[in-house]
Amino acid sequence: MEANGEKIWFEQYIVPHRSLGPLGFRILMGIIIVLSFAIGMFFFSLGAWPVTGFFGLDVLLIYWAFKLHYRYGKAVEIIRVIDDEFMITRIDHKGNRKDFSYNAYWVSIRMTRLSEGSFGSGQEMLEARSHGKGTFFGAELSPEFRMELLRSLSRALRESKSAKSI
Repeated sequence: MEANGEKIWFEQYIVPHRSLGPLGFRILMGIIIVLSFAIGMFFFSLGAWPVTGFFGLDVLLIYWAFKLHYRYGKAVEIIRVIDDEFMITRIDHKGNRKDFSYNAYWVSIRMTRLSEGSFGSGQEMLEARSHGKGTFFGAELSPEFRMELLRSLSRALRESKSAKSI
């Protein structure tokens, strides 16, 4: 592939996985509303009418939590190898962008186990390192997909390096 005269050796978009789609969300919220209404009416009929309001509040809190969850799902991480540059671009759920760039010839990609005391300690993460600086990436991926990404990136970096030496 070529873009703007540059050879794209590798490009991968990583987005957070959301297992419940829009239809499933509407069905789940419908069930929660019906159950909360029915239970609330039961308590109302027993004379415990203040409890009914709390069931309505529960529905609102569950709805808000799901909406917040989906909003954070708009984040994306873009991994690219273009010509002699390895780039990691992170765009958070608000649209804030952060770029990390490395020379593809010098960068090393490896699995790194996070140290004790850090968030996610003991978990293996992908790390790009070059000239004393490093960036973790692929946090949203399962361990199997991280290994696949590591293999694919290593292959793309080898191919880009060998093309430059020709």
